[in-house]
Amino acid sequence: MLGSEEAEGWDNQLENEPILNLGWHKAWWVQDDLGGLEMEYGPHTSVALGNLYTYAGTGGTLRFGQGLDNSFGIPSVAPAMSLRQGFLPGKSFGWYGFVGVEGRYMAHNLLLDGNTFEDSHEVDRREWVGDLKAGVAINWGDWQLAYTAVWRTKEFEAQEESDRFGSLTLSTWL
Repeated sequence: MLGSEEAEGWDNQLENEPILNLGWHKAWWVQDDLGGLEMEYGPHTSVALGNLYTYAGTGGTLRFGQGLDNSFGIPSVAPAMSLRQGFLPGKSFGWYGFVGVEGRYMAHNLLLDGNTFEDSHEVDRREWVGDLKAGVAINWGDWQLAYTAVWRTKEFEAQEESDRFGSLTLSTWL
């Protein structure tokens, strides 16, 4: 129905294992005006260490719109650009668009390298991976609707095309 390849079955799945991952992320934001629009931009860096992902990454992000003080960060899709994102409740209508880029050196990716403690399937992983991310978010009162699109470079050698995926998120304060 979706045009995807047929799954290889349960015999090819990774085994269950506990995950322990530590991550650190730091962004430096500069605020400015862009022809009547608010704008934030700046570099960021991130590091993760664990049996799910071990990587170091760096990149930059631009965020523009109205009411940027009512929200922070951009919606993220792991493992890249893990910027903390959120919004403040009870604020007036606001919106923002964003675009960002990140490069990562992936020292370990359990999903491609296979299980840590048992023999399992694996692929020839590429060590350098990059993402381009763009999207839009709308805030009103205690609600936020956000769409994020990600274009990721090939993550392993036999991969025929780079990945393209997205996320649509509706959030509210309780």
